[in-house]
Amino acid sequence: MISPIELLNVLLKHGEPFTHLKMNYLVTGDDTYIREKEILKIKGKFLDSSSFKLNYAVYPGTNIDDSLDSLRTMPFLSSKRVALIRDAHQISAGDADKIETYLKNPSDTGILMLSADSSFCGKKYCKKICSLVEIVKADKPTASTMKRWIHVFFEKEKIEISQEAVQLIVELKGMDTVGIKEELEKLVSFSSGEKIEISHVERLISRSAREMIFKLTDAVTERDAVWVFRILGDLYAEKKKPHEIIGYLGWYTKIMKKILLLSGRGMPTNRIAAELGYSSGYVRRLEEKARKYSAKRMAEWGSFLFETDKEIKTGRKKPETAVEMMLVSLMNA
Repeated sequence: MISPIELLNVLLKHGEPFTHLKMNYLVTGDDTYIREKEILKIKGKFLDSSSFKLNYAVYPGTNIDDSLDSLRTMPFLSSKRVALIRDAHQISAGDADKIETYLKNPSDTGILMLSADSSFCGKKYCKKICSLVEIVKADKPTASTMKRWIHVFFEKEKIEISQEAVQLIVELKGMDTVGIKEELEKLVSFSSGEKIEISHVERLISRSAREMIFKLTDAVTERDAVWVFRILGDLYAEKKKPHEIIGYLGWYTKIMKKILLLSGRGMPTNRIAAELGYSSGYVRRLEEKARKYSAKRMAEWGSFLFETDKEIKTGRKKPETAVEMMLVSLMNA
């Protein structure tokens, strides 16, 4: 094992700054929920509950001078002082130079954390910073990882959940970890300890969102572009994100396919209602809508939704642009 003296000689020989013994962090990725979890982990490594109030401060990316000054201030009743700079991807080139200068000669008692989206290290004036800190990734999870998280969440709550319910949660909320966490907490309250089925997830779709999706699909069927984009604007005003809109449309398409299939087999409304877990009155309303579609058209809708989801996840198109283009394609289908 290399001794401390030998390590020092190696560092001096190669001209490497001591910051390569990295005690400063960049938490980077496009999932804000995971970024916050990683920030809490790092903070917990250096501060306990009794010391963090006096030795932890959060700064915006526009206040670099104060954040660096705080790191040079001796900690109070603690060995370390921690400063977090949020939205560091928004810093200017001049502020990046200040951070780089600090990192080349950091405080022995200061821990700097930068929180930024995935664009940070791609910026020319931030590249040196990325080489001077320990990088902690906070990327959006894959669909399979998200499904595992959902299962683990309900295992801890000692509640069973069906695979179909898990699949629908991911389809409706995408890789939005904050949104999924909120839905899981609602489901726990809703279930009363019983097994969670797909019908429970469907019932939790807000009435306003469901009504707007019904109106949106009606507008698409009527090929009324003005109406379509007015409703899209209403959905955005309700804080619905592009991936959620795709999820809602995917849910709607699946329900329509199922009703078309069961109706085609001659199954009566009350049996379809029992199959889907809905009231007969609600299913009658869905049956009226289903009569407007053919199985072929629903298959086309499914293909457009799948392709749009892929374009957003791979970054080939901006989410809002992808949704707008998808709706135009649906109207022309």
